[in-house]
Amino acid sequence: MVKIVKMSAFFIFLLLLAFLNEGWALSALQVTVYTDQPSCNIEEDIYVYGSVKVSGTAIENATVALEVRDPAASPIMIRVLNTDASGNYGLGFKLPLDALAGRYTINVTCSYGGNVASNATSFFFSRASLFVITVTAGRFTYKVEEPIEIYGNATLGGVQVVGSLVAVEVQDSKSTPIVIRVLETDADGIYRLTFQLPAASPTGVYSVQAIANYENQTAVAGTTFQVVREIRGDINGDGVVNIIDIALVASAWGSRPGDPRWDPRCDLDGNEVINILDITLVARDYRP
Repeated sequence: MVKIVKMSAFFIFLLLLAFLNEGWALSALQVTVYTDQPSCNIEEDIYVYGSVKVSGTAIENATVALEVRDPAASPIMIRVLNTDASGNYGLGFKLPLDALAGRYTINVTCSYGGNVASNATSFFFSRASLFVITVTAGRFTYKVEEPIEIYGNATLGGVQVVGSLVAVEVQDSKSTPIVIRVLETDADGIYRLTFQLPAASPTGVYSVQAIANYENQTAVAGTTFQVVREIRGDINGDGVVNIIDIALVASAWGSRPGDPRWDPRCDLDGNEVINILDITLVARDYRP
């Protein structure tokens, strides 16, 4: 009887040892998974990679099941991959244009030698457009009937886009459209528009909006400029009152007609002396 009890205990020990050995073998199988970047945008590739090892040794031709789930936890991609001679696997893919924005989860499961190991990672998908346009006015202030220049560029992922059509609309200070043009970017990805306002145009702040479509992406940009009848402080006539105009008044400071430093352009109030009144008129329209 004692002998039977001893043998039962011995068999139980063997079963326990076998179970522990199986557990050790299971834990020795390891699969990793990573992405080449933490986030991606529309039309941008995402690359998933990892490795399979047993007790630190790379395993060739191990089977890895890869599943990608969107922010709503719905499977959008399932692939079966095999590791190479270095125990590595990889997959590059691109999400569709209508993909949900948010965090995507990548689950991997590896089966090798009767054992199974799993792992997971994630990345964030943004619908921010890679297609970008800019729009700029040549100057902030223009006089009525003075040629006005509008220009900008178009880029896709930081690369200049040639032949992109850009619709430009200019509205006056009363929000009335006065110019609508469709322009095309040149070999440098730049578009330009030059136009002239009629004499009866209202003064004030004018707005400019540019919109373009390229490869199913839409980009919008805007800017403003000011239209005035006269820029009294613009002494050198470059269309803007800045430090150059201040310097010209300072050079003629205190002078009168006949003095070597006399500059009639700086006599803004017409009192035939360059003084604080002229500086005040320049400062009123000054823009750094």
